[in-house]
Amino acid sequence: MEDAILNWLLEDENPEVKLRTLKEALHLPDSDEKVIECKKQLLESKTYARALNRLHKPKNWDKYDAILAFAEWGLTRADIGKDIDDEVFGLIEATGFKMLCGEPLLLRNLVKLGYYDEEIVRKEIDAQLALIQEDGGFRCISTNKKINDPRKPHKSCIKYTIEFLMLVAELHLQRIKTECEEALVHYFTKRNIFYRTDDMKTPVFDVMLGTFYTPDPIKIGAQNIVYALKALGCPLDSEAMKEGIRVLNQHRLENGRYILTDSKSVPAFKVGDVGVENKWITLYAYMTM
Repeated sequence: MEDAILNWLLEDENPEVKLRTLKEALHLPDSDEKVIECKKQLLESKTYARALNRLHKPKNWDKYDAILAFAEWGLTRADIGKDIDDEVFGLIEATGFKMLCGEPLLLRNLVKLGYYDEEIVRKEIDAQLALIQEDGGFRCISTNKKINDPRKPHKSCIKYTIEFLMLVAELHLQRIKTECEEALVHYFTKRNIFYRTDDMKTPVFDVMLGTFYTPDPIKIGAQNIVYALKALGCPLDSEAMKEGIRVLNQHRLENGRYILTDSKSVPAFKVGDVGVENKWITLYAYMTM
């Protein structure tokens, strides 16, 4: 990563980006003075206060988004302290992890925050990963018979499978090996990540070719998908990863920064304006290379 890009990502005005950059791009440990100081800055920021307020709201999806925000920033349950455990376990008790199509992403965020040590989380991850299909993906869980008739065979849902890819990648980054890694990676590499297997020029969903952020159970951008594959050891010189980098670089500006193509109207946290250079997308893009 060029110094100019790195210095931009490490600006104090965005301590949430700075912390993730220090920990996952520069691989500095939590004991490093720069990480300690950045965490202090983030925990005292308005950005953190807004997320914490969202965590304590009564609606489950507000809690879900707050958990995602903390995970994306590189915080852990130890950093957040007593403010998070009651809310996390309350959410699990209220939902049984079943946040519509959002369970795998929730599990990924809980792992990232440090909850894999909890038996209830470990058991749920094992149970869900055991549901991998023969094609290496995960089946749609919709109860709408027009979408997912249980009497008929169905291919895996790529949107749902992307969430599992992010979960397994995070486990791998934490040195937790899962049996489904190879099959899951093959599910994406056989289609050059984004495309229909019967038409390698047509994306399964257009959103996969953009840089949608923050990740959402329905929409996840190329930067998160390619980063997860890189984390799982997919070689950069493979056809799939070459295509992933090519797609990402379509959103690269001459100054080396990347743009945000789309976001939810109310994202999990403020990430910047659509159509302009974005620190989060730039960080993910460089972490794939």
